[in-house]
Amino acid sequence: MIDTPGSWSTDVAMVASNLSWVSRTEDHWKVRMMKTAMHCVFRRWARRAKRLLMLMPVVVAGCGGGSSSTALLDASNPGVVPPSDHAGRFVTGWPDTIAMGAVGGPNITPPTATSTGGDDDFGGTPIDVVFKYAGMNGNGDPGIVDPPTNAYRMSKDLTALSTINAHPMRVAMVEYTAQMSGGTNLDDFSDSDVPNPGAGAAPAGVTYIMARHFASLGADAQMLAMRPVSFGTASYDGTLIMNPDLLGAIEQNNLIGVVDGALPDGGVTAGARIAACFLLTPRAYTNWSNPNGLSSAPYIGKTYTGTPVAILAQMLDDGYPVWSINSQSDPYWPTSNNNLYTPSSTPAPPADSVIGGWFDRCTASPVSPFPVPDFKSGLAGWVTANNWLVRMAADAANPASRVTLGWQDNMWAAGSGFWLHANLSTQDIASIYSTPVSSFLAANAPDAINRASPTGPDYFVFDRYETDDSAGAAAGTLYNARAWSNYLSAVGQFSGQNNNIPIMLWQIPGSHIPYIGETQPELYNNTPGLYVFSTAPDYFFGDTHLAPDLSNMVAGPASQSYPLNSAVGNYVVCATQPSPYNCLQGNDTYRSYLLEYQGQPANYDWATSNGLAQAAAAHVFAILWGGGNTTNVIKNFSNPSDHGWLAAKIRAYDQAGGVKVQ
Repeated sequence: MIDTPGSWSTDVAMVASNLSWVSRTEDHWKVRMMKTAMHCVFRRWARRAKRLLMLMPVVVAGCGGGSSSTALLDASNPGVVPPSDHAGRFVTGWPDTIAMGAVGGPNITPPTATSTGGDDDFGGTPIDVVFKYAGMNGNGDPGIVDPPTNAYRMSKDLTALSTINAHPMRVAMVEYTAQMSGGTNLDDFSDSDVPNPGAGAAPAGVTYIMARHFASLGADAQMLAMRPVSFGTASYDGTLIMNPDLLGAIEQNNLIGVVDGALPDGGVTAGARIAACFLLTPRAYTNWSNPNGLSSAPYIGKTYTGTPVAILAQMLDDGYPVWSINSQSDPYWPTSNNNLYTPSSTPAPPADSVIGGWFDRCTASPVSPFPVPDFKSGLAGWVTANNWLVRMAADAANPASRVTLGWQDNMWAAGSGFWLHANLSTQDIASIYSTPVSSFLAANAPDAINRASPTGPDYFVFDRYETDDSAGAAAGTLYNARAWSNYLSAVGQFSGQNNNIPIMLWQIPGSHIPYIGETQPELYNNTPGLYVFSTAPDYFFGDTHLAPDLSNMVAGPASQSYPLNSAVGNYVVCATQPSPYNCLQGNDTYRSYLLEYQGQPANYDWATSNGLAQAAAAHVFAILWGGGNTTNVIKNFSNPSDHGWLAAKIRAYDQAGGVKVQ
């Protein structure tokens, strides 16, 4: 049944935590769930009936109230953002210098200036943005409408850190509304009430996969808009990095035909309507769940009103435990397939949670408080729908917000990443990479690159390959200065071909070239004599500890085999010619390979060179460091520790005033 305006205030007065109210309500799905649960209780555990009843949520259908529903009364369509809001050479709300970022995630306890061990422990390191994969499993969680708890918690962390560091910060959520990081996958584009068979990437039994992805995306956008990072009197809105590897995999593997075929006429629009209905329809919910078993708490017996995300934000503000939301046993918003609620204290079978029920209503009658446009079929319309949902959801939640977004592509999209290791002219780079990638996106996903479109992006994202150089030599990860120069030339050309769209560099490996005498070198598995290394920080910042000829670079026993963690400078990059790495001569070691530049040996100085100027010229506005297994600005997750080396570089960069975006 669809909620009708004006009914909730009458019903709220009638709410009581007993079955007599439930029998009068029109939430028939809730009646079924409660009857099933109560049957089990009365049959086997009569003495627990009262406790179970107090744990059950009470839902009141209606119009709702609060800031979010007030915004929904505006007659304008919030999904169309004027191009001036996200056009030009800068990204709205970001600094005019190249921003520095890192991978992180919500802390269990608030971060402090000296805390360590938490995912957001950036006290003392003035970074501009922290990114984390959205959802529970980092793959978009097909079949689940994910609660935006990570966005909520990280905004609180970064608000505290902004004050600690006297430096504003932002949240970046990495979103998967479809993913092909592990190979071809069309499950994420399906949207049916027929349970998924489980033969692909999505689990068996889930339904409306695309619509749930859209709802999860919009929920994160809404939470970022409702709860931005605050510093002083200003708010710093978050951003969304869209679907890593997807565009690259489609182009590289020539999958556009099958993807377009999986998104027929009307399919994308139907999924967007369900998501918009779910995200924008005001609701009311009286919470009787008490996961911590407290005698009293602000959230027990309280009626919340607003959109589903607004209600969640209010509950979390009142101290409702995140651990309950991030479980399968929360009656309001569980993180389970189809958002089914499985009571933890009884053997009752799974049934619709409150969120699951609201989503089901929208699948049955997808009526949104605002009109949903008709999106094109295929990848192009699907990309537009993603963008529109972000704009719509954020603007409806907080019209003053400017939540931004950018789509991602890979350096291997046009074939293989080994092209970066060749001696190339600007024309070569345009022919091999930047022009084919631009042309592919213009033809098949224009709203991923067209900032002039009302539903266009704010920036574009390129990664490198989420691993330290020393972890993936066979995959072409050993970048010398030539490779980085080719990389920046390529992304700069891409930007220029697309009206100078700002570029974010993301998941850039943070380890550095190890040198003799380093007090705390970065070690592989903390084993002396085995090193972790990369060249990106040395290329962008330089390292005065390195001799111009790299004579003090760590160089162990010569080796031609992987891993190369012990050989380092004596690792033989090119045993023969030709080689994928295109050394100047056979038997080139890593040390000599790093010194080669512009076709000459011993022609690059890692001590003093600074690639930030080239990045600025390529319209790079942000560099986000690290990954879950890649050296980061701090030691968190399973990444190795560089003992503060990169953090010190970023502090010095900040103190020097940064490098202006061009």
